[in-house]
Amino acid sequence: QIQYRQAASASQERSCKVAIQGPGSLEGFASVQVETSDIKRHEQFFESVLHAPVVQRMDHPQVDSLRGYCYRGVLIVVRQDLRTPRPTGWVQINFTVSNIAAVQGELEQAYRASSVYQLSEEERAKIVRFRLKPDVMRGDRQVIRLEVAGPEGLIIGFDQDK
Repeated sequence: QIQYRQAASASQERSCKVAIQGPGSLEGFASVQVETSDIKRHEQFFESVLHAPVVQRMDHPQVDSLRGYCYRGVLIVVRQDLRTPRPTGWVQINFTVSNIAAVQGELEQAYRASSVYQLSEEERAKIVRFRLKPDVMRGDRQVIRLEVAGPEGLIIGFDQDK
């Protein structure tokens, strides 16, 4: 079970802290880094749709751009190498939730209220797509799964035990 919280440092910059309870450990875990060829779409996805707080914003002219987001206790850093842009490929970050309908409602409402929703359907599909799967096996258990697909193959998954 993961509990998450955001803590403000002395400089008022937010950091992402994760506390693990029960079996398993994230000792030594710092963050997830995602490479991208288009950081703007990831900014729209994390900031406008997921409402993930920005905890890091760095631009190194003609080198790279970095954006750090604290999403559900996980620090997700998005990096665009300006000299050699790399598409994301396939990255999946999964969370277990107790109420998939509440998560889906919250995310879809945020999406409809976002600037992303004002774009053409073709452009919206490049930034976010929702898919609910009612019967997915996770090891020896069956779950309801909500997939929120972001730009360039990034997927945020939410699983609720049946």
